[in-house]
Amino acid sequence: MRAALVVTAVVSAIGLAACGSSSSKSTSSNSPSASPSTSGASSSGASTGASSSAAPASTAAGAVTIKMVNIAFSPASTSVKVGQTVKWTNQDSVEHNVVATAGATFKSPNFGAGGSYSHKFTKAGKVSYVCTIHPNMKATLTVTK
Repeated sequence: MRAALVVTAVVSAIGLAACGSSSSKSTSSNSPSASPSTSGASSSGASTGASSSAAPASTAAGAVTIKMVNIAFSPASTSVKVGQTVKWTNQDSVEHNVVATAGATFKSPNFGAGGSYSHKFTKAGKVSYVCTIHPNMKATLTVTK
């Protein structure tokens, strides 16, 4: 009887661990009402400290990746071209979100470690955004033609 209870507890714990918040959520719509979709793909790479320089973010097939690491966006300032998609990837152990505060309209759901959110930029200009969970976590994008 005791062994059956231990096995049941272990199986339950494994099941709960698999239900963590590490799923990727992404959307590439410009509409703030777009529903996120779960994606098995995630960005990998070594974690680096936050940067406030205009260093280019990593790119793959026209997409630009911005890391969320050490409660900061890295890089904190970068440039993209109209038509490019920016993908924010959470490399922290806490949840984050991405919300435009000026120059564009987008709002991600909260997403945990390993999760991501994408947005395609369709007009030139300066875009400011923040993680509303961590209000000091701010960054900018310059979208060029």
